[in-house]
Amino acid sequence: MTPRTVDTAHPLLDETDTAEVLAALSSGDLSGTAPVVAAYEKALADTFGVHRAVACSSGTAAVHLALLAHGIGAGDEVIVPATAPVMTAMPVLAVGACPIFADVTDSASFALSLSDVRGRLTSRTRAIVSVAMWGYPADGEALAALCTRRGLTLIEDAAQAHGTRTGGRLVGTRGRIGTFSTHLRKLVTTGEGGFLLTDDEHTADRLIALRNAGKAATGGQFGRGFGLNFKLPAMSAALGLRQLARLDQRVTARRAIRDRLAATLASVDGVTPFPVRDGTPNGYATLLLTDDSHLAVVLAEALAQAGFVSDPRRYGYRPLYDYDAFADVPADACPNAAELCSRLVSLPCHEGVTPADEQRMIDIARQVVGA
Repeated sequence: MTPRTVDTAHPLLDETDTAEVLAALSSGDLSGTAPVVAAYEKALADTFGVHRAVACSSGTAAVHLALLAHGIGAGDEVIVPATAPVMTAMPVLAVGACPIFADVTDSASFALSLSDVRGRLTSRTRAIVSVAMWGYPADGEALAALCTRRGLTLIEDAAQAHGTRTGGRLVGTRGRIGTFSTHLRKLVTTGEGGFLLTDDEHTADRLIALRNAGKAATGGQFGRGFGLNFKLPAMSAALGLRQLARLDQRVTARRAIRDRLAATLASVDGVTPFPVRDGTPNGYATLLLTDDSHLAVVLAEALAQAGFVSDPRRYGYRPLYDYDAFADVPADACPNAAELCSRLVSLPCHEGVTPADEQRMIDIARQVVGA
């Protein structure tokens, strides 16, 4: 019998979500400028405790808009962790800038190495991107302080980090701007979509114009400035409103499963629960570090055979400079990032994971590392 697939993705949908979407459809205003979009943005700002939120068509579009809003373009450089997903670095290419891939502090952290970052700073550096991969806290206040001293924009890519906390604050609210995805796999999902958070009113108004073909937030004509069409449809915003209302519930449930898996697997030789430093993960996934890269391959394959999908295996996770899309980007090797990517295995820890699933994943890990 083929085992059921237990993936990282687990959209939590019920009749209340359906009702919200049907209400948006019944309104007849389905565009990205419908009143429900503004209501969704207000709810996002309130939930995350910031002045403004701007919804958009994807997490990638959110990063793209953040770069455009800060005037980053041809000839500029943006420092990106080598452990980030390709969707973080692609927008840097799209605006004509050059991504500079920096190493992480060690092979068990997604935080940028400050010494490596300092060595890569040039007169062309305009921004640094921080990425909380799989919802695990990454960079602390030291990176923000460095950006302040150097006059650089700190962009927090929190695509997978809805509800993650670092230093007592929600990830995505600590830099000058935070970007999020609401793809199907995220804790707040609109199918496809994203949003940005900022405390700066001018930046928020700039983002609105940029996502709407240059039309100012106060109205007027298209093309008054540069802009693209990165709006979020009304139906997606309606779904997002309902999804946002259960975010705290989802984070609590996922953290509980993550904590149980991590606590039990901490006693298994050969694997180490990914360290949590200065913060609290949101339970997007449970991460393990194996003792070596071969064991990571064997464990991920054993999990796959039992129906449990490991994201690093699914996506062929590796440092950004190893992807074909960045073949023309000058890059030095980042040894900590390379080792981290090669030893990482993820376990699902969402509301659809049963106690039997938890035990099965634990048993597989014990069997593989004990073989």
